[in-house]
Amino acid sequence: MAHTATATEYRPQSFSTLVGQDFVSTAIKNSLNSQKIANAFLLSGPRGVGKTTTARLIAKGLNCIHGPTGEPCNECIQCTSIKEGNNSDVIEIDGASNTSINNIKTIQEEIQYLPAAAKYKIYIIDEVHMLSKSAFNALLKTIEEPPEHVVFIFATTELNEVPATIKSRCQQFNLRLIPSSIIEKNIEKILTDKNISFDANGVKWIAKEGKGSLRDAYTLLDQIISFCGDEVTLEKIQSKLGLAGKEQIAQIISFILNEQLMDIHTKLNELLSSGCRIEQILADIISFFRDILLLKSQSSSDDIKNNSGYYSPEILEKLSIYDIENILDLAFDFYEKLKYSINQEMELEFFLIKLTKYKDFIRPGTLLKQIKALQTAFLEKKKLNELEITKTQHNSSENIVKKEAVSIENNVAQPKITESQTTNIEALDLNKKNGSEKEKINIQKTISIEQQSNISQKIETTKKSENIAVQTVEIKNNIDEKEANIQKIIHNDDNVESISKTEKIEENKSQSFSLSSLLPNNINTNETSYYEINKKNLKEIFSCTEYR
Repeated sequence: MAHTATATEYRPQSFSTLVGQDFVSTAIKNSLNSQKIANAFLLSGPRGVGKTTTARLIAKGLNCIHGPTGEPCNECIQCTSIKEGNNSDVIEIDGASNTSINNIKTIQEEIQYLPAAAKYKIYIIDEVHMLSKSAFNALLKTIEEPPEHVVFIFATTELNEVPATIKSRCQQFNLRLIPSSIIEKNIEKILTDKNISFDANGVKWIAKEGKGSLRDAYTLLDQIISFCGDEVTLEKIQSKLGLAGKEQIAQIISFILNEQLMDIHTKLNELLSSGCRIEQILADIISFFRDILLLKSQSSSDDIKNNSGYYSPEILEKLSIYDIENILDLAFDFYEKLKYSINQEMELEFFLIKLTKYKDFIRPGTLLKQIKALQTAFLEKKKLNELEITKTQHNSSENIVKKEAVSIENNVAQPKITESQTTNIEALDLNKKNGSEKEKINIQKTISIEQQSNISQKIETTKKSENIAVQTVEIKNNIDEKEANIQKIIHNDDNVESISKTEKIEENKSQSFSLSSLLPNNINTNETSYYEINKKNLKEIFSCTEYR
């Protein structure tokens, strides 16, 4: 008897045995039981999750002698023929090899005929996304208004490549990846049925390697059973398939943390000699660090917690979350570049040696944060320096004002205290009693300002006095010139009578101007004394002239 693959032998034959797709199986069962049959079904999802199996279950439910039903009997001729794949009314087409419009035209001609023995003629087109654009266009009218006895079931792994016009005419169901725990239970059941002993770690490894695909896990199980015989263990799997294993990877990580370069070189050569692939070693290292990261962040699954014995306290203590993130970034970059490497073994060794300096790794985000922190510190220090400079300048200006005030007080007589100054002094005395030094300084500044104002007034008055003195000298010079002119007239004209001389002198007097008119009105008596003396001297001059 020919060998039957595990995936085919244990293919689900009812919706109740379709594992990991509870939503899809429930929805389709309810649709069949309520006799609400769609013209076309579109099943999508990753490989090995049950798309073709679901399509066959729908065909069974429709053509079972008790159907349409959500629970086909699997005993009638229709159910058994569909299971064996030789039912004439259930036509399975490979979309990858029947992509042309001619294949669709053939289907359009066939659907005009009634089913040979079943209730429905069912077309299952697998990998429907491979059809050409013209083939899809030819299907539009067919699947929108097919004959009552025809149902189309499409299956695809690339839903995004199916035209929207096809999607809108189908009932869509998305099948998901199957959890590892469900795959483990199915593998244990199969090994038990075949009377093969196993250990839990071996089954977990097979389920994990399936990566959500039950068919992939079954295919790997067939391979392992073929070389493990009647006992399936993790040790046999690792030795036969050339796997490093967590224990070996943990030793390498320990060597990296302790910077044992020679031990890293020896262990790597040992793994490569045992048949481990370089890509697999690197993938196991990445997986190991990922598990440590989850343990450190307290978000690990039960599977990781159950295998926590591989992660020694030394590893967990030395590695921080930040360190692990840096190592994983470096590992992913190296994994991407590894496919273009000339000597992968040498580059892997260099990569592991480089990981010994994991504490020196700095991520770009960290550099940006440090630069921003330095900028902030620099700006704050600059502001403090500016404040200190401003404060120093303010203090120096206050000192200059105080010095000028003191020098002015020493050079100029103390002015009379006004009422406002008296008030300020009283306030100063009051503040002295209260001990308010700040208010003292403010009052002293006020007094200094008023004193400066009085001194500026005195300076202006002094300038005005100097101007008047200059004008007086000029007047005196004019008078001297007049006298000289009068003397010339007297000598040149001796025949003129004294009366006429007197008139001329009086006339000259009238031409001269009075000194008192030159004096400003706002000059005090003390300030005009000098000018009064000059006025007397001028009168004496005039009298002498009259005498002459």
